[in-house]
Amino acid sequence: MAPIWSLREFLARKRQALAAFRARLREQPPAPTPLRATVSVAAGTGLRPVRVRDHTVLSDSGPALGGYDLGPNAPELLLAAMASCIAHSALAIAADRELALDDLQVEVTGQIDYRGAMAVSDEAPIAPTDLRYTVRYRGEVSDSEMAALQADLERLCPVLLAVLQPQALRGQVERIEA
Repeated sequence: MAPIWSLREFLARKRQALAAFRARLREQPPAPTPLRATVSVAAGTGLRPVRVRDHTVLSDSGPALGGYDLGPNAPELLLAAMASCIAHSALAIAADRELALDDLQVEVTGQIDYRGAMAVSDEAPIAPTDLRYTVRYRGEVSDSEMAALQADLERLCPVLLAVLQPQALRGQVERIEA
């Protein structure tokens, strides 16, 4: 199906939405927006439906880890979240600057050494490594405008910053009463 709007038309609409949202934020008392994701592991399959607001994303592992490969695994979802956030941040920056983009694509790559996560090797890293992103674009935009966009991406993209500047994470384990 053909898009209803071109990317340039979407960016014009986004610029208006961002201006209205910023105006509302300035009028309200300072307060962060709560975020929440939950998983209730499916008995018998180990599938992990992730609930975020009214949305569900199915997470699974491949057969080597006892899964059915019905969805991305958690490290892949991390890269997916980063790609989505980089793309959205780039769109917001492009909309604010009235950049003439006709196409925008983001690719995030990395690698994982399962020997670390599976406790096979103490030397192998546990977290994904060699994370990289590439923003590809088409449009009437100069190299300097895109360099400035990238600089702002690395200053304003929440998921990218959560990886580059990790936050404290407190955890707990609670018993579910029958």
